[in-house]
Amino acid sequence: MNSYFQINEQISQTDNIILPDDTPMKNKPNIITTMKTTWFTFLPYAFIKQITQPANIYFIVIGILQIIPATSYTNGVPTIYGPLAMMMSISILKDAIEEYSRYKSDQEENNRKSHKYFENQFIQCNWKDIYQADIILIMENESIPCDILILSSSYQGGIAYVETKQIDGETNLKQKYSIYDLQQRYHIDNAINFKNNNVKFVYDQKNPILYKLSGTYQISNSQVDSLNYGNFIERGCVLKNTEWIIGLCIYSGMNCKIMLNCSQERTKRSRLEQYMRICIISISISLVLFCLMSSIYEFIWTNNHLNYTYLGLTRDDVFIDFGLWFSLLSYFIPISLVVNVELVKFGQAKMLESDKVMPNSKSHQSNLIEQLGEINIVFTDKTGTLTKNSMQFRELFALNEKEALLCMSLCHSVVKSKNKLIGSSPDELAILEYCEQKGYLFQGIDNNNHLTINKTQFHRVMSFDFSSEKKRMTIVVKTGNEYVLFCKGADEVLLELIGECKHQHIIHQFAIQGYRTLMLGRKTFTQSQMDIYLAEYKKAQEEKDEEMMNNLQKKLELNLEFLGITAVEDLLADDVGQTISDLKSAGIKVWVLTGDKVETAISIGYSCNLIDSKDMLQVVTEITVGSIEEVFLHYCNESANIALVISGQALTVMLENPQLKSMLIKRAFFAKVVIVARVSPKQKQQVVALVKENLPKAYTLAIGDGANDVSMINEAHVGVGIQGVEGTQAARAADFAIQEFKHLKRLMFYYGVECSRRNALTILYIFFKNQVFITPYFWFGFLNGFSGQYLYDQWLSSLFNTVFAALPQVLYALFDEMHPSSEYLQWSKTSHNLLEDKPDVYVQFRQQPIFTIIKFWLWVFNGMVQGLMIFLVCTFSTENQNMDDGMTMEFFEDGVFIYGIVIILVNLKIFTFTYTNYNFTIFFIVLSILVYWLILIMVNDHELSPSFNFYRYLASPQLYLALALTFMLFLFDLAIERFYDFQIYVRKPESIELV
Repeated sequence: MNSYFQINEQISQTDNIILPDDTPMKNKPNIITTMKTTWFTFLPYAFIKQITQPANIYFIVIGILQIIPATSYTNGVPTIYGPLAMMMSISILKDAIEEYSRYKSDQEENNRKSHKYFENQFIQCNWKDIYQADIILIMENESIPCDILILSSSYQGGIAYVETKQIDGETNLKQKYSIYDLQQRYHIDNAINFKNNNVKFVYDQKNPILYKLSGTYQISNSQVDSLNYGNFIERGCVLKNTEWIIGLCIYSGMNCKIMLNCSQERTKRSRLEQYMRICIISISISLVLFCLMSSIYEFIWTNNHLNYTYLGLTRDDVFIDFGLWFSLLSYFIPISLVVNVELVKFGQAKMLESDKVMPNSKSHQSNLIEQLGEINIVFTDKTGTLTKNSMQFRELFALNEKEALLCMSLCHSVVKSKNKLIGSSPDELAILEYCEQKGYLFQGIDNNNHLTINKTQFHRVMSFDFSSEKKRMTIVVKTGNEYVLFCKGADEVLLELIGECKHQHIIHQFAIQGYRTLMLGRKTFTQSQMDIYLAEYKKAQEEKDEEMMNNLQKKLELNLEFLGITAVEDLLADDVGQTISDLKSAGIKVWVLTGDKVETAISIGYSCNLIDSKDMLQVVTEITVGSIEEVFLHYCNESANIALVISGQALTVMLENPQLKSMLIKRAFFAKVVIVARVSPKQKQQVVALVKENLPKAYTLAIGDGANDVSMINEAHVGVGIQGVEGTQAARAADFAIQEFKHLKRLMFYYGVECSRRNALTILYIFFKNQVFITPYFWFGFLNGFSGQYLYDQWLSSLFNTVFAALPQVLYALFDEMHPSSEYLQWSKTSHNLLEDKPDVYVQFRQQPIFTIIKFWLWVFNGMVQGLMIFLVCTFSTENQNMDDGMTMEFFEDGVFIYGIVIILVNLKIFTFTYTNYNFTIFFIVLSILVYWLILIMVNDHELSPSFNFYRYLASPQLYLALALTFMLFLFDLAIERFYDFQIYVRKPESIELV
């Protein structure tokens, strides 16, 4: 994901469009693609990706050793390539399915319908047939197909309203404006004359910086005028409450801002995956040691028996022997490991997406699914994540209620269309609804700039719209012979304009109740005062002097008269309080990173159960190094329940001072709750990075709903986006997407715990079964002088990881549940799982994870011991068994014998750690065992060896002795798992430490 918050905003204006002569721009179509390849390059790309995987390189080398006569035990046939090809094909097929899914999504997007200008009229076309410099028509409720400049609107004043849910996650409408000088030239009724409009546009080159666009336009040879972000609409926005707009395509396809901000493939790995890599390296070292010992033993044994001429022995090369044993013991590293784990996670991700309890959920990084079960710290946005972004007017404090209501009903950017209020701010809509209840009905604004309140008209002389920099809106109206200025804005801004105010305690009272506050002010002017001011401002406008215009606005607003304070509540999202309580019960620290003021953030902390009455508040709002140090030193009790609250300004000072940064992370480490208020998107990312740097053993999760949360989401170990039905920028950039904050509990407590448990045991089991399979090979070496004689039939052994012991482990990883319901497949139902109400289980699995280096070697050792026991019983029980001709059994029959018992044991092993046994899972376990014996029956007449006879073999008492041993081993394992609880090996829990 490109971090547009860190991009240098000094962008040269290089792109330009000249209408109607725009042919040079026609080579930039509006086509998007999220595919990693094309259909021509997919197979080469997928094949190269597979053969460059470290595990696959290992097996390719094994195949080469099988081809070389001196190191081959397969008569020069690379039998390993059969199962390797199958594993690679499955992985390539998985990639193909994902690629096809992206292709279908791209096709649906590129073939959506819109209208573009062609031969003096608007014709319907696909989005992919729109080019940069095309003029397009968008109707109400249609999505914007590309980044456009608005040329005209159905409103005479050129206003347009768009929903930007796809960009920032907000459902309230944003107000945009057409280019004033072009409103009539490009009106829909004047389409036949578009070709006569000679206009030149110069604007920023393509860039991923959202909320910013600058440029100029020039009609014929007239003066050059400026463009700004208010004239611009991003691709993916939806036109609302506006009959139509006509726009100019300036960025198309992959050059659109939203596409430049789309998440790129990132390298995030779960703890389980990191540990698995360590274990593969360690088992590889063990393999080298075993091979080295075997080759040295063979070299010594051969040299000691050269005088036995009837054996036909010759001096061997240790290195050749090493290669032979490396080939023989290649199953030390399971060939199916990587593919099986990938398939399992892919299946788990698809089940998550099909979950009826969490509708519209998405998984973009299936390899992180088990990491959801090991989170230590959750970073969350507030607005739209913890709250609904739905406002309700709560209180008004006013010295003169009539004047305050008049200010509220006049000073806003809301318009009325079809008897419906339309505005970009949910706060303003809530305020106007309150005004209407009080009898101040806003009836709209006409083309002559007359605002009507209860049939009384007020002429709008001028207005200054709200901006994030100014944090206020101002309007000047004329009523009778008097000019009145009304101003509405953030309290810290208006306090400077009002001067002394005796009612700041009211702001504090509203804030601690969790309300968002605005302060109201007014000022009156005489006709002469206003005439002088308007003349000065018009001159600044003509000279395009932005600084002068800003200074004149401040001059106009000085010495305001205090009118009142409004309180609006942003309602909490469903079950937020319970979800946060459960997260805290699971030992997870929750950090809230919000743009709201400190008092509001604290109040929200109380209302959503983040802070309780027993917590001691430590508020850091100071902006000097010394004062911040003093605050930290004052609260030095690390055992107390501290709720640490920090302002954005204080955070800036701390991040720039190494000593304060160290103090901050230490205080945050011991704090029960951390809230950071008034933070920017970049600061959110910096906080997450700070925690990751200083708490390397802590795993973080960040959750948010808008584009301003993307950098935080990408920085965390796991990123979760809140999405609506139509999705948002955060949801697309995140590793997982859910519809509501309350679903985070199911995502972590159910999917996180279950996938962490099942995936860990699946990996341990794969290594276990391969040790059971390959250990008899090693011990068989002591009977043949480590000559490299193979024990199993080679084509049968190649089916071990692909046929005889493959499907049951996959079914276990997909369907096993610790707390199963009476119905099949929890994820397909609408009921909750018991794990969602058991935060103590989450603590247990996080502090004592199933997969550890110690646990890995316990499972490997267990596999080696059981393999040795099978080898000893099967080999020595048949040592003196005679055939019909009086000869003893061949070693090959021992191999068939041992192989069959191994298959039974490794399949039964799954029952020892399974909680849920469905009919179909039991069926496939039994089938995996029977397939081997059915194959032996089918090949009985084809003589795998001169002495092999399946039916005599089946009647052998030694077989049943071995079967008895198998069941004893199975019951022993079952006893360990169920009574000693082998899954949670008793040891000191992992601790998180500061570095």
